[in-house]
Amino acid sequence: MSIETQSGTETAIADEAKSSVARVAETAGSEASNVAATAAEGAREVAGEASMQTKAVVSQARQQVDSLITQTREEVRHQAENRSAQAAGGLRTLSEQVAALAEGRPDSAGSLPRYLEDAQEHVRELASRLEQGGPQGVVDDVTRFARRRPGLFLAGALGAGFVVGRVVRASSAPSESDRGTMQ
Repeated sequence: MSIETQSGTETAIADEAKSSVARVAETAGSEASNVAATAAEGAREVAGEASMQTKAVVSQARQQVDSLITQTREEVRHQAENRSAQAAGGLRTLSEQVAALAEGRPDSAGSLPRYLEDAQEHVRELASRLEQGGPQGVVDDVTRFARRRPGLFLAGALGAGFVVGRVVRASSAPSESDRGTMQ
C-alpha cells in the first residue's frame, strides 16, 4: 500500500470516527433532553399529587372539626336537658312537701319541716337582735356578713328580691272574685 492510499484510509477512518462521535453526542444530547423532560413531567406530577393530598388533608381536618363542634353542641344540649330535668324534679318534690305541710301532713313533707324550723330559729334570732340593737344592729350584722361571705350574701339578696317581687306581684294582681265583678 502506498502512502497515499494509507493516508486516504486513515482520513476515511478519522472521518467515520468523527461521524460516529457526532452521532453518539447527538444521541446523548437527545437522551439527556428526554430525561430532563421526563424528570420535569415527574416533578409536575409529584407537585400535583402533593397539592391534591394537602387539599384532602385540609378537607378532612375541616370535617373532623365540624364533627367535633356538632358533637360538643349535642353533648352540652344533652347535659342541659338532664340538669333541667333534675331541677324540675327537685322543684316538684319541694312543691309536694310544701303542699303536705299546708295540708297538715308533716310526715309526708320529708326534711322540709327541719329546714323551716331552722329558718324559724334564724328569724327569731333576727327579731331578738332587732329588739336589742335596733335597726342599726341589724344593719351592722348584715354588713359583717356581706364582708365575710360576699357570694352567699349576693345569692341571698337575689333570692330575697325574687321572693319580695313575687309577693308584691301576687298582692297587686286582682283576685278571682275581683275579676268576676269587673266583667
